[in-house]
Amino acid sequence: MFCSKCGEEQKEQKNVICPNCGNTVFTPYKLKGLKWDKPKESEDISIVADIALSDQKNEQWYYALNGERHGPVSRLELLNLYKKEKVFLGTKVWKSGMPEWADISHTDLIDKSTEPPPLKGEDINNTLVWILAFTPILGTLLEYIIAGAIGVASGSLWFITTILNTILCIIDERKIKKAGYNTKEMLVWAIFFIPVYLFRRAHLLKQKSIYAIVWCITFVIMIFGPTWISGITGIADPSAVDLVKEGTMNSYPNKTVSQMVNNYFLDPKWEAIVGDDRNTYVNVKGEITYQGKNTNVLIQYKLINDSSFKFYALEFNGVPQNMLTYTALMNSMYAE
Repeated sequence: MFCSKCGEEQKEQKNVICPNCGNTVFTPYKLKGLKWDKPKESEDISIVADIALSDQKNEQWYYALNGERHGPVSRLELLNLYKKEKVFLGTKVWKSGMPEWADISHTDLIDKSTEPPPLKGEDINNTLVWILAFTPILGTLLEYIIAGAIGVASGSLWFITTILNTILCIIDERKIKKAGYNTKEMLVWAIFFIPVYLFRRAHLLKQKSIYAIVWCITFVIMIFGPTWISGITGIADPSAVDLVKEGTMNSYPNKTVSQMVNNYFLDPKWEAIVGDDRNTYVNVKGEITYQGKNTNVLIQYKLINDSSFKFYALEFNGVPQNMLTYTALMNSMYAE
């Protein structure tokens, strides 16, 4: 049997398709005048490419976003979403024929041969992010130093730590972006919620999230135990003065310390200091009339914690006084 198109002889009767040209019609004798040239290799490639392009145009893709399935969309539509940074290399996608959902970076959607892949997480310097991990402590130290210099409560400067955290996060995010990662969705976390940014950073770079955990620990320490900062810096938090001034003593519950002092002292001066023992003390100095004489008085209180204090020392004209003298003085001040 001979192919009616190219004349190729078919010795095996079971063949129903000509292996040379793909024809399916055969004759007992070779037909005369057949003119058929096999396509060149380049033409074969062109035909295959056209078929592949046609298949791609008909593809229907689905993608996952915010925990929801979206689609179907065409390949072109999905690529446009990628260019507009609506989906990313790590976005899960699926089309018919795929066994399961996969990252865009693991499909043939993006031609990765035209650009280098992102740097590996182990090749990215983490010095900046480790500074960021200790920013709750560093920021609080900075607040205390500035508060002591300008004479305000450190708590009123809370925004310094917030701004420092945000600036370091933004710098780190740009650094990761230059390493080849798409970080647009992380930028929001860098501005508004630092620990989420750090955990997502570790996941993106396939690193351990130790620096994120350290940030959380230092943040908790700064919330529940800030008084030790004074001991480290040697600078007392001016808010300690307010704690004593607005506080009351067990034996004199109906008046604050400042009310008693203001009614008895001439031009009282308040200050917070850190002693050699690293404890915070509040001094109130002023002039009173004692035994008919003008006397310079210093009363010193010691902070026990962030919410309580106790009497520590009393001086008249630089001379230390005992507890009996202090009690007598407080009784007179309370009676005013």
